[in-house]
Order: sequence, then C-alpha cells, then structure tokens
Amino acid sequence: MEPTVPSRRADRTLLVLALLLLGLIPFRAMATDWQTLPLFGGDVRALAIHPDDPDRLFAGTSAGQLWLSADGGRTWGPAGEPLPFPGWVVSALRFDPNRADPARPPRLWAALFGIWGSGQVASSDDLGRTWSARATGLPDEPVYTVIPVPGRDGRLFAGTLSGVWGSEDGGATWTRRTADLPEMQKVTSLLADPLQPDTVIAGTWRRAYRSTDGGRTWSGIFDGMVLDSEVFSLTPIAGRPGEIWATTCGWVYRTVDGGDHWERFKEGFVERRTPAFAALPGGKLLAGTVAGLHASTDGGLTWAPVGDPALSIHGIAFHPAHPERVFLATEGSGVWVSGDGGATFRPANEGMTNLRISALAVFGQELLVGVSHAGAFSGTHLSRDRGGSFEPGFERLPNVLDFGIHLGRLYAATERGFYERRGTAWFLLPELGEGRVEEVVTDGERLAVRTATGLWELAGGKLAPRAWKHGAPRSAAFAGDALWVSDATAVYRLAGAANDTLGVPFPGGRLSRLADQLLLTGSGGAWVRAPGLPLEAPWAPVTTEPSRVLATGDPRWSAVLVTGDTARLYDRTVSKFVALPVPFPARDISAAVVAGGRLLLGTSGYGVVARRLE
Repeated sequence: MEPTVPSRRADRTLLVLALLLLGLIPFRAMATDWQTLPLFGGDVRALAIHPDDPDRLFAGTSAGQLWLSADGGRTWGPAGEPLPFPGWVVSALRFDPNRADPARPPRLWAALFGIWGSGQVASSDDLGRTWSARATGLPDEPVYTVIPVPGRDGRLFAGTLSGVWGSEDGGATWTRRTADLPEMQKVTSLLADPLQPDTVIAGTWRRAYRSTDGGRTWSGIFDGMVLDSEVFSLTPIAGRPGEIWATTCGWVYRTVDGGDHWERFKEGFVERRTPAFAALPGGKLLAGTVAGLHASTDGGLTWAPVGDPALSIHGIAFHPAHPERVFLATEGSGVWVSGDGGATFRPANEGMTNLRISALAVFGQELLVGVSHAGAFSGTHLSRDRGGSFEPGFERLPNVLDFGIHLGRLYAATERGFYERRGTAWFLLPELGEGRVEEVVTDGERLAVRTATGLWELAGGKLAPRAWKHGAPRSAAFAGDALWVSDATAVYRLAGAANDTLGVPFPGGRLSRLADQLLLTGSGGAWVRAPGLPLEAPWAPVTTEPSRVLATGDPRWSAVLVTGDTARLYDRTVSKFVALPVPFPARDISAAVVAGGRLLLGTSGYGVVARRLE
C-alpha cells in the first residue's frame, strides 16, 4: 500500500502544494543567489511530444520539475517555473487531442502523486508555463495516469490508488467510476480507443479491466493474462483495430481483439519488469525494462537487448513525423535519444539538473560529487574547478555514502566497500571487504570508519577493528581525546581502553562535531554539549523539533541543520545557526560542503546548487 499522510506538518505541506497548483501562492523561482552546477541528468518519469512540433519535448521528473526541449532533446530548460510541482512526482503527461481552437496550443495534462501518498491532476494551456489544479472530487491519494478521451471533449479518466475516476467537464469535477469493483485498485495505465470513444481499458496492479459504456460499468479481461501482472502501459497499434500491447511486471502481452484474449511474449528478455512500450511505423517493437531496452523485429515473437543494460526505462516516445527519433525516459539517467529508429541511443540531458546527490567533497581544486540511483550515470563525478565544469567521464564507484580526507588522502565509504584514491584511480581497501560502509570521520592524525555493525580505526597505516560492545553503531565523531559513538539507545565515549556510557535527551540520535561541541540530532531535535564535561552533565537544546545535520568541512560555516522544511547554517563567529533560504524543500538536502567562499548543497532530485557566503 502507498504511504499515508501521518502528521500535521505533512498536512500543512500538502495544503501549500495544493495552493501552489491552484495559483493562489506563487512559487518563487530559483533565487538569483543560488546557481545550479552544470551536472546534467535526471529521474524522468514521463515524456510528451507536442503534436504539431516534433522538436518540442516535455519531460516530467520525480522531483516535480517539468523540463522543455525545443531542439529535439539536445538542450533543456524549465518549461515555466523551475519547480512547478514541489513535492510531487510527475507520473504522466498527455496532450489533449480535442481542440476547439486549432490556433491555440493544445492543453497539456499532468498526473501527479505526492511523497506521502497524495495525488493531483493539473493542466496547462500555455505549454507548461503555468498550471491549474483539476482535482475537485478526487481522493487524497496517488494519481498514476490521466487520459483525455479522443472525440469526447471534456471527458477524462484518471487512474488512482482506489480505481478509475472520471470527469465530463474537463477536470472541473470528478466521480469514482469503479466503486462496484473494489478489486480495481492502483490503476497505473489507461487506454481510450480513438475509434470507439466509449471504450476504455484500465491496467491495475493485478490485471486489466474494460468499460464499453464510457466508464459507467466495468468487467475484467483476464483470458491469457497471469494473475498479479501489474499493467504498466497499454499501447494500441495504428492501423490494426483491436491490437493492443500491454507491458507488465511479467514481460509483455498482446491482444488482437481489444482485450478479450491475451498472449504473453518473453523470449529473449533478460528482465521481466517492463514499464514502457512503443510500436514504430516500420513494425519494430520496443519494450523498456528496468534492465535496459529490448527490441523485436518479428512481431514480438523474440526480443533482444539494445544499448546500456544499466538504464531503467519509464517511458518511450516518438513523433509520427520523425519515427526514426526515439526518446527514452529513464530512472536517474535522464532522457536518451536514438536517431536511427532505436538501434543505438545516447544521453540527451544538457541543462537537465534532476540528479540525486549522496556525497560531496572538496579536494584541493577538485569537487567530487557522488551521484546515486542514476543508472548509467551513477558514480563519482569530478570537477577540476570546484564546480565550474565537470569532466565528461566519471568514476564508476558503488554508490558513495560519505567522503573523507585524511593527511592529504581521499577516501570514499560506499555501499560495497571502503576505497582510497591514489592518483586518479580508486582502490578497494581489503580490510573491510565489499560490505556497506556508512561513514568516515577524521580529526588530525585520526581516522575512523563505521559500518552497519562495527567500527574500524586507522592504526599503523591499516584499518583495524575498534573494540565495540554495544548495539549497532549509528554515528561517530571525534571530539577531545575520544571517539564518540551512538547506537539506538545511548552515546558512548571510547578513549583508550575506556568505553563509557553518556546519557542522552532522546534515544536513537546521530552524533556529529559542531565546532568544539558534540551535536546530537534526530527525532528528539538537536542538542549540544562540550565533550570535556562530566558524563552526567546535561545536553543543551538547539531545537526540540526532529532534525538532522550535514557537516560542511568548513571551520566557520561548519554545518547545515535541517528541521522540517527549514534549513539553517551554523556561523561560528556568532555561535548560532542562521536562516538559510533554499529554492526547494529543505528536506531534500542530502550533502553539504564549503569551497572557495561558496556553500554547495547536494540534493535529492535537484542536483548540486551553490551560493556565495558573505
């Protein structure tokens, strides 16, 4: 099941998001004092090509961006505001085929679902520059897809967590159309027959259903389709009435009679989960899986992988005027394009900054950026001018969870081992094997490494296990003459052979160093204390709101504190956290570093942004 909205904070945030969509609160564009670094890629969930302009392409992301390319995918920029849907995933984009005035742009529809499980439908009449909410009557749940019905102006269907909802007035109001079939849940695909506008097929999390009376009544169309086949997409074949291809979590299906009977095809697939499909005019079929693209030239009887298997494909699009140019929407790797009918593909992401950043480090004039969950782009990206430009290639390390610099050497804690950089190459250090390494902390001559189960410390040029007799370590920090470590219940001081327990204001917190103090953050807020105080001395509160902290490595501006949807930056000259306005939800800050008088923030969905510090 999808997550629900659990708190008043989430309720308030959802209200703000709804008002943003309604146009009652203008969303502030990227502040002029923030710059996005030129590191390109994105988590693209939906594509749409302008019906009258094959070069005009729209891409919706998991972080609420709507990107526009006016040159066939070569370059990208925001279609309107840089972040039109903050907090939402753009799950589908559709151009409306019904236009009363051909001189005006076609209406563009967007289906959205929120990070807490809510949903929304929005429309734009100016090609994505501005948006209006179209969700009156829809439940507060994910909307996975929306379709306008050809030949029925004003009729729409939306696929949601609870089934199919319909509108007859252009989205002004909605009613549930599948209340009589409670098993019709999580509708992730919809198809309205352009030749029979009253016929609509819905793909659910288990099988497919059909209505032949405009959505008033429904029946299952199961013959030949395996139970528990989540239907991700439904694609009709032009010029062949009744032929439809369905992609599922178990390969692909075809029907030649409008859904009465289905036949499954899987020969040659290396992965079964198949979210996307396209049928090119020459007869070539393309199926996008979570492990790359597959193609068939024999009507689907056999399939063969095409291109990079690291691509996880959410959508495939082409324009009938240029069927040789095929676009892929990928998870984390942005948009890829083919100019030869799907035989080869290349990335087409310049200007698209929708990457997930897991770690940042400044090493001399170099800026290292850990990019995670980016498919073919996952790894460590390098800038030799601290973010002004990036090398075209990158180092394919496992997902980097933390960087550390110690005595002029650079280290990376990753999901599969602990690495040291020597020259321009990375080497796996054998002491920790290929398990998950979560944190590296340094201080002067000292270096410690934390895994999910234990601690290691550098001694005599090698990592050696540090004696540890408590629960699974959650965080570590050097302060004073000791290594301080937290687990699910307390904080411990490790100094020499001593292993002392320190009381905490709340359990399960995470430790870090804040100037000359220890900082504990977590569900109980943010609390500080000097490391030299007696163990029984109390902690002092910074805030009692749930918080987390990201160290920057800078002696003055040493930490970013995230509390709910606000961020604050620690200024050692005044010994307090000062407000830090950011041009996206603060909860999406994932890493921070200070370099050359600039604060750089890594984000979960907006790449790396930088701001000059005063």
